[in-house]
Amino acid sequence: MGGGNLNHAYFRVNDIVDDIKRQMTTPLHRAFAEHLLKVSKALHDLEWMFSGDTKPGDEVESIRAIVSPQEELAHTIERANIVLAELKDCLERVEHGKVN
Repeated sequence: MGGGNLNHAYFRVNDIVDDIKRQMTTPLHRAFAEHLLKVSKALHDLEWMFSGDTKPGDEVESIRAIVSPQEELAHTIERANIVLAELKDCLERVEHGKVN
């Protein structure tokens, strides 16, 4: 069993899905419950990978089931822009002799 690196959050999400299923009245509720099941699976797989129960990469499929390539790209670009700004700042300090 996973080591609890995410405090077994997927158990709580599963409980929430059960609560929604007991009370749902619309197709939107059902769709949301199904989405949360995918989130729970991704949380489970990520937790087990963090805990060393599975190997890195085993969590990717379940995460990609809920995160689009466009979302992944947007976060990659955001991080790249941060790193680029840090690099520019560092280069500027080197050029001006401000490095210790």
